[in-house]
Amino acid sequence: MEDLDDYKGIVFNNRKSTDFGVLVKYPFNPVHPTPDITTTHVNSRSGDYLVDYGSYQNTTQTFNIIVKVPSEWTRAEFNRQLINWLMPPQMDGKRQYSYFYFDEDEDYAFYGIIKDVPTIEWNENTTDFGTGTISIYTDPFYYRLDGIKFTDLPQAGYVNNLDSRETSPDWHFIANGNFILYVNGFPYEFDNMEGEFWVSGETGDVYDVHNNLYNNQCHFPNLEPPTLVYGKNTIEITTDSSNTVQLAEYKPKWRRLI
Repeated sequence: MEDLDDYKGIVFNNRKSTDFGVLVKYPFNPVHPTPDITTTHVNSRSGDYLVDYGSYQNTTQTFNIIVKVPSEWTRAEFNRQLINWLMPPQMDGKRQYSYFYFDEDEDYAFYGIIKDVPTIEWNENTTDFGTGTISIYTDPFYYRLDGIKFTDLPQAGYVNNLDSRETSPDWHFIANGNFILYVNGFPYEFDNMEGEFWVSGETGDVYDVHNNLYNNQCHFPNLEPPTLVYGKNTIEITTDSSNTVQLAEYKPKWRRLI
């Protein structure tokens, strides 16, 4: 059996790998993302022309694992539990990315999805021990663990993005009437809102718990949701006395390249 000190647990889909008897080789060598750059060479000119789209491609991170099947499970039950953990049911009719991170790294998480079933080679001399690999298809960023849950807006009216990449936070409000969210001086207007709703940083959609959309009651600069740049960002909410904002929080999703 390999030295267990070289293997750690991971958290994925809100469950720990150790619940399933799975440990992952750590540290490991991450696959870094490829930037989207087009190059064009012109004869008689030294050096290519570059078109940088400012984006990066997903990566596939492959982890070596060891498995010690929990004593209360057969191998068949282990396989069922493993698939339930790594490949949960669809949400809203589609597969979803999930955050995952190592017990040893309390700062950053990956954001990915399992596309291929793990491979496990079982030890010939025992029925409960094996080794193998898990491959996780991830987006090109690490996400800070302190930025992947909703938190109150900064009381000071500003927040520092200490990571090197712009982010598009998700927002959560309980409000009645009209109010304006100012982010870095840009006004994001919400009109005649009533109750609880969210703003997706990915799509800019404004929706409630039943996925009803309220986009026509909102006015965003350049039709884009708020972003937080590297460094200092200002965040403020204003409303008339006849309108109320009972809850205002955000999920900043601080990130850096893998």
